[in-house]
Amino acid sequence: MSDGELFVARWGQGPDVVFLHGLGGSSRYWEPLAAASTGYRATAPDLLGFGRSPSPPDASYDVESHLAALSPHLPPRAVVVAHSTGAILAAALAARQPDAVAALLLVGLPAYPDEASARRAIGGLGLLARLTVENSRAARVLCETMCRFRPLAITLAPWVVRDMPPSIAADGIRHTWISYSRTLLRVVVEHRVVDVLRAAPMPVTLLHGRGDRAAPLGFVEALVAGGDGPAPHLEVVDGDHHLATRRPVLTAEVLAAVVAESTT
Repeated sequence: MSDGELFVARWGQGPDVVFLHGLGGSSRYWEPLAAASTGYRATAPDLLGFGRSPSPPDASYDVESHLAALSPHLPPRAVVVAHSTGAILAAALAARQPDAVAALLLVGLPAYPDEASARRAIGGLGLLARLTVENSRAARVLCETMCRFRPLAITLAPWVVRDMPPSIAADGIRHTWISYSRTLLRVVVEHRVVDVLRAAPMPVTLLHGRGDRAAPLGFVEALVAGGDGPAPHLEVVDGDHHLATRRPVLTAEVLAAVVAESTT
């Protein structure tokens, strides 16, 4: 990785599949799914400002800046698999560059219909997210404290976040206040994904957990039911916001079906 370029993990052989992680994540988020699946060539970037990618302090961290950073690393005509915040970016990518996306598999999509709904649901993303959307000064203090003691926080993260694999929990510390807060507000809270997906020209599969509190199922069901065009295909399963890490075998089965359909 040269200065200014995103860190990108790659593995496998076969049709191209791009993986986009969610807020506070990294390419390591997909490790459980990678271990449970095969038959594709994966490209998994760390989003701008997260994981092992650079965190320029002057970046806007809105949809446009994230897509601009991703663009050089995206293979043509790929299936795009994305989680949460990454799912919002994937939908925007499909709208802006439809010829570059063969199909979408969006896991835990935050299909908030408006800013008020987004702010109410953000509490399910964790303490830092909730404090950030509440405009609490404690959010910046908390985030900058973690940054100041990042090596120690990375070491302690697996002990604090016990419901995630250690590598994923540790990478949850690898961001800055600017990259985190601006991405949360400008991508998740302020950007609307609903109309974009209703007009998507490629196959769209939504994989959603019944117990997802961060991205309530009702919003996704309303997205599928509304609109005049072809509706996205919705698969609802038992689980929460992190199906790719908690139910990787099930997610791998859905991914295999999406890849197979995109190559026929």
